[in-house]
Amino acid sequence: MSKAKAKTASKNNPVTREQAKEYFHNGQKIKPVKLISGKYSFLAAEYDGSGDLVTGTDGLALPWSRAKNSI
Repeated sequence: MSKAKAKTASKNNPVTREQAKEYFHNGQKIKPVKLISGKYSFLAAEYDGSGDLVTGTDGLALPWSRAKNSI
């Protein structure tokens, strides 16, 4: 029997895999969720602990791209 050679260049290589990033909004950890409302759907953000949607000053759900870039 011959030994199989391990691949060294793989996207699934745990050594080269990038660490998952954590995002925060108003000091609380957030995660992306798909929000489906009526005729539209988009990637929104929700607080990781409570499950509440992240909303802007107007009371509407913030898109993930805006929520993850705010402090």
